Amino acid sequence: MLTLISHNGKFNRPDRLMPFLETNVGKYPSLQVDCITPFPGTKDDMVKAVCVYLSGIVTGIVVVPNITQNTGTESNAKGMTVNYLVLQIKVQNIII
Repeated sequence: MLTLISHNGKFNRPDRLMPFLETNVGKYPSLQVDCITPFPGTKDDMVKAVCVYLSGIVTGIVVVPNITQNTGTESNAKGMTVNYLVLQIKVQNIII
C-alpha cells in the first residue's frame, strides 16, 4: 500500500510513487490518502481527483478506481469534506 498526502487539495509526490505505479500495471494495489487539510467535496470527487493525478504521473498508464475500502467524510454548512480515503485502484496500460 502507498500513502499519499493531500494538503490544500494538492497531492504529494513521494519518491516511490512512480515505481509503485510502474510495478503495479495490470494489478489492483491499495492506496491510502491522508488529508492534512480536509478535501472539499464528496468521496467520489476525491477518488476521481486521485485517479486523474496518478494517471498524469507516468506516461502510458491510466489509473481507475476499483473499490473504496474506507473513507472519513464530514458534512457542514460549507458542504462535504473528506478527511481520509483508502481505495483499491487498477493501474493499466493505455491502449492506443
